[in-house]
Amino acid sequence: MTHTFHIDGSSEKAQALLEFLRTLEFVNEDKSDFVLTDAHLEILNERRQNHLSGKSKSYTLEEVMNSLGNR
Repeated sequence: MTHTFHIDGSSEKAQALLEFLRTLEFVNEDKSDFVLTDAHLEILNERRQNHLSGKSKSYTLEEVMNSLGNR
């Protein structure tokens, strides 16, 4: 099971906690700042619904590669 915590590292206590966590063998730090906003999630959900309902066209990898090769 994986848990995600968002820690504001601006205080000394937060920095100490982060340093401690980094010493634990079962803790992996992901330093990426990539987060989907609610607006992005809404767009993705809308596109997914369109795909599942057949309102949008999907392509195979081969079709995409052929299309890119024609450019």
